[in-house]
Order: sequence, then structure tokens, then C-alpha cells
Amino acid sequence: MATDADWFGGMRSAAEAERLAALYDLDFPHGEYPAIDWFRGLARMTGGPVLELGVGTGRVAIPLAKDGHEVVGVDRSRAMLARAESHARRARAKLRLVESDMRSFSLDRAFALITIPFNTFLMLTPDERWQCLARCREHLAETGRIAIDVFQPDPDKIAGVDGGVREEWRREDPDTGHLVTKFSSTRSDVDATHFSWWFDEELDGGEIRRITRQATLHFLYRGEAELLFPAAGFELDTLHGDYDGSAVTPMSPHLLIVARRRERGAQRERRRR
Repeated sequence: MATDADWFGGMRSAAEAERLAALYDLDFPHGEYPAIDWFRGLARMTGGPVLELGVGTGRVAIPLAKDGHEVVGVDRSRAMLARAESHARRARAKLRLVESDMRSFSLDRAFALITIPFNTFLMLTPDERWQCLARCREHLAETGRIAIDVFQPDPDKIAGVDGGVREEWRREDPDTGHLVTKFSSTRSDVDATHFSWWFDEELDGGEIRRITRQATLHFLYRGEAELLFPAAGFELDTLHGDYDGSAVTPMSPHLLIVARRRERGAQRERRRR
């Protein structure tokens, strides 16, 4: 049986991965997001080419390509890349899409901007972050920047989330015409948040088809970022707490990181073999 990675890297049948990619689009539709404008501004500042890690279905990459930048998108899910290609074709945007892993990718050029949007960096364990940043450093142009967008954990929510199930939305899937309802349950601690999702699809005839997914996002706090990036061979340019450029506080909803490559420094920034 053919297999493929879903958007969190879990191995599925190719058909299941394709359906999960479609449900990802239903969950996170293409459109206007403050994060996209933030990345577009960085691309205008740095120029191209742009590399996006965890390109998904192209929510950020396609607007950057339509702005005239050369964009390369990396993802480990063939199903997600197929949907990105389809979206780009409809938008008349040119993308180069590469099936690879953000911890081990190897491309034939350097980039003026490397982006890791929409909490994708939190999919990596603390040890895996070293691998990813080493690959980014090797692919970053001398004057280039890496930009990462993650959410900051809310202490009140961490203390209060106890695994209760809630209904998040009910939408019609444009691919099938079926109604889909998403349920979620979350448990969090100071290090990570653990998700369970259920997508209930109402099939013709009233039958319900359920697809489930579990995943973990590993938090990145400001203090950790201030230690991690210099140790991984970068100089921090800016740290912001939201897309309006506000300073980072413990209650900021986001941690927006922009860093540049530092020429040869600490040994650990070197790629492990």
C-alpha cells in the first residue's frame, strides 16, 4: 500500500494523507492573515529568492510568489504539495515545490529569506530544532534573514486546559459538498500542547466518516529563543510579540523572530552527520 506523510509527519495511506490535506485546507483556508502580510513585508525588505519550510498548501508562499518573488517551498507531505501546486496554478503563481524534511533538506542554492510560518517550528522537538537551524544556516545567503512565527503559550490556558472535547466548526467541504464538523481536545503543560482532532464527515445517505489525528507542539519561549539562535550560529535582529511590531511580553500572543547568519561561531551550529 502506498503511504505518505500527513502535515504533522505521521505516516498514513496515500488516500488518508490526501484527505487530511483537504481537511487542512478546510480548517485553514487560503485568505488574508496578519502573518502573511508580515512575511510579505520581510520579503520586500530582503528580496528573493525565498525558501519556505513547511509550505503546506501554499497559504504564505503563493502571495509571496504573486508579489514577484522567486519562492521554493519544502514539505514532507506529497499530498500537501499537490494541493499547493493546485492552488498556485489557479492563482497563476509560480512555485518550486520540493518534497523533503525541514530537518534534513539539501538544496542547490542560498536564499535571501527563509521562512517557517504558522507555528511549524513548534512541530520540532528541542533536539530537532538544532538540525533544522543548521540546515537553514547552510542555505542562508550572507546578508539573508530567517523569519519564524510561533504563538506564545498563555499561562492561564495552560493551567485551565484539561482535555475537554469541544466543537470548533461545521463547514461544507467544497471538494465533496459534504458537511464536516471538527472536534478537538487539548492537554497542555509548560513544555508542550498535545492535540487530538476529530473530523466527522457526513456522507451521502447519512453515514458518518471520522478521521482522527493526534499531534504535539513544543513551546518556544523568548528566553529559549535568545539562547538557541546565537548558539545555533545566528544573530537575532528583532523579536516582536505581535504583527504590529509590539514588544514581546509574557502575555504577547506571538513570538516573531528575525535573525541573520553569524559567520563561524559555536560548534553546535554545524550540521550533524
